[in-house]
Amino acid sequence: MMSLTAPIALYAVLFVTFCSCASFPKEKLMGEPENGSNKPQSRHRRQAVQGVCGANQYNPASEMCCNGDVAPRIGLTPLCCDTYSYDPATQMCCDGNPSHKPAGPLAQPACCSSDAYDAASQLCCSGNIMHKASGPNAMPGCCGDQSYDGATQLCCDDHVQPKMGSSSACCGTYSYDTSTTLCCSSNTVMKPGPQGACCGNLAYDGATQICCGGNVLPKPGAQAACCGSLAYDRATQLCCQNLPVLKTGANSACCGAASYNLSSSMCCSGSVAPKTALRNQCCGISSYSPTTELCCDGVPGLKTGLTRPTCCGIQVMDAATSLCCDGSVPLLITPQTPTCGGLA
Repeated sequence: MMSLTAPIALYAVLFVTFCSCASFPKEKLMGEPENGSNKPQSRHRRQAVQGVCGANQYNPASEMCCNGDVAPRIGLTPLCCDTYSYDPATQMCCDGNPSHKPAGPLAQPACCSSDAYDAASQLCCSGNIMHKASGPNAMPGCCGDQSYDGATQLCCDDHVQPKMGSSSACCGTYSYDTSTTLCCSSNTVMKPGPQGACCGNLAYDGATQICCGGNVLPKPGAQAACCGSLAYDRATQLCCQNLPVLKTGANSACCGAASYNLSSSMCCSGSVAPKTALRNQCCGISSYSPTTELCCDGVPGLKTGLTRPTCCGIQVMDAATSLCCDGSVPLLITPQTPTCGGLA
């Protein structure tokens, strides 16, 4: 009969050998599936994912969250520019766009819309980066979306124009020399003389001409002036209702479209009437004497010899002997006609 000691020892050796050489995956031992969404992440992966950006996870060591979007970290101290990241050491954020930062000891980085530019050597003109005029006398500036040098150029209604002479100016979109040229209604015309001026879009010589209502006219005298669209001489004429009329003396004045002498005439309702020591008042368009006349509805009438002079319409009557019937008909009072009768 075989002893049981030898087989038992053999089994023990084989068991130890099998356990030492066998390798079982940890996941297998844990009874977890190899594939699928439920597969546990490694310890390294669990440590890397530490942040949430919107609906995404990100690694703060190499990424950053910019306005809900994951962006790569750039440079040592990155910043967000809208949904982008940028390195402030070499870039600028201009209107939500990372742009290359001008470098150099004299650089003056600035933004022009969505681009960076060097304000030391460039200008931002209406969103356009333009060359900046330089030099000891330079006067850099913007003209619309263009740059110009104010030392040698003018900006005329957003148009760059060269300076014309020592006294340059703008005429519309063009430049001109004010010493030789006039700007009349945005048009350049040659100056006719030292007293040259504009009359509408025309030029005239102020020494011999005058501008009246857009018309160039010869001066009628030393005291030339305008009377409406006509010229007149104030030394010898009056302007009455935009019409030149001759003066009638030293004390002349206008009466409507006519002139009259204040010493010998008077203006009554736009008409010239004779004036005397007695007839020195107006009655309608006539002069009259209040001492000897009545003014009845603008018509003078004699009142001499009447006991009770009064007006009846445009007539003068004696109220002591007459009736005014119907407001305009004088009726002599008699035994037969003591009243106006049928006349009111």
